[in-house]
Amino acid sequence: MAKRDKEIEKPVADEVDPTRLAKLLVKEFNKNEEKTGKVAWSLVDDPDNPTDVKEFISTGNTLLDYCIANRPNGGVPVGKLTEIVGEEASGKSLLCAHLAAECQRRGGIVAYLDTENALNPSFAEQVGVDLKKMVYLQPNTVEECGDAIEKMILMTRQKAPNQLVLIIWDSTAQTPTAAELEGDYEINMNVQMEKPKAMGKMMRKIAMVLGKERICLVFTNQLKVKPGVMYGDPMFAPGGKAVPYAASVRVKLEQGKKAKEGADVVDLDRGDDGQGEGDVMGVHTKAKVIKNRLGPPHRSAKFFISFQDGIQDEQSWFQLFRDKGLFEKGDGWIKVPSYKKDFKFRGSAWASILKTDKEFRKWVDSKLEELMVVKYGEKPTDAEVDPESLLEVEQFTQDALEPQ
Repeated sequence: MAKRDKEIEKPVADEVDPTRLAKLLVKEFNKNEEKTGKVAWSLVDDPDNPTDVKEFISTGNTLLDYCIANRPNGGVPVGKLTEIVGEEASGKSLLCAHLAAECQRRGGIVAYLDTENALNPSFAEQVGVDLKKMVYLQPNTVEECGDAIEKMILMTRQKAPNQLVLIIWDSTAQTPTAAELEGDYEINMNVQMEKPKAMGKMMRKIAMVLGKERICLVFTNQLKVKPGVMYGDPMFAPGGKAVPYAASVRVKLEQGKKAKEGADVVDLDRGDDGQGEGDVMGVHTKAKVIKNRLGPPHRSAKFFISFQDGIQDEQSWFQLFRDKGLFEKGDGWIKVPSYKKDFKFRGSAWASILKTDKEFRKWVDSKLEELMVVKYGEKPTDAEVDPESLLEVEQFTQDALEPQ
């Protein structure tokens, strides 16, 4: 028996090398590429393979861009689905507006599916959105949203095959199914189950197309209380598991302290009550990446949202450097000994010095990359799962069950 096993293991003389065989099989699978499109790739030789994320759309905050992409010039991935979840007034629609503005700056077009009637055109323009380059839709049902997304993909590809496209659905939580609209106000579990089914069907139809196209999908979802949870944070994302499974990135937004005019908005979470003497001017926000297929999950970024002009990006860098000990405060000056021994500036001059001092800005950019990029094999120091959060624990458990 042992002798026979050795004979079986002996390689055949004319056996094709596995590398060459893989290339031949890829070519064979793509014989009808003109009719069916490309269906097989070599992950080494094909730069257009659907698994490789080549571009990102900035969220408006550099730290959050790093947390998602784990590289400079990051953000939400093109060719993938990103879900943004949070309670009401946590900044979901604002973050979408920043994404829309960035997509347009890159020469792209935006489709905004607003089933909450939440978009404020004036504020969107304030953060940089060009309303002339946006398609605004108000679908009535989940099914209509799915049809609109499919049509947007089909029509843009017919008119502009290489155009960058951002499709935002704000929000999945507030969008009913056709069965819900047709029914009465009684609680019917059969009707309630229609939404997860419809979302699942939509994800199956859209997911495979995304990776092959220069299209970015962003869905928002409003967190709600899960009945029966007696301990910890009971908030969960309604609508079933289809979107959380299909999403490459999930971002959870948490609203923090409000700041009034006269408060020091640069000093985020430094212990002050954020109370100035005037009206509320904005809110401190924490964004946590609870799912990430592009880098380490459970990392978070803190930034300030101004009610006048949106996310204050550069202020979040200042706070990060303060937390990491790169800045020292004394006698009303900010000193940076790790840059230059005698270098100092006033805190109020932070934004202007970044614009005028090119060498200092170069140092800041290099330090941001050094602090925020987690090298392969290293464990991030800023990643943690909140054990009292139902949403985070469920996502962590699901990630542990998924094949790596």
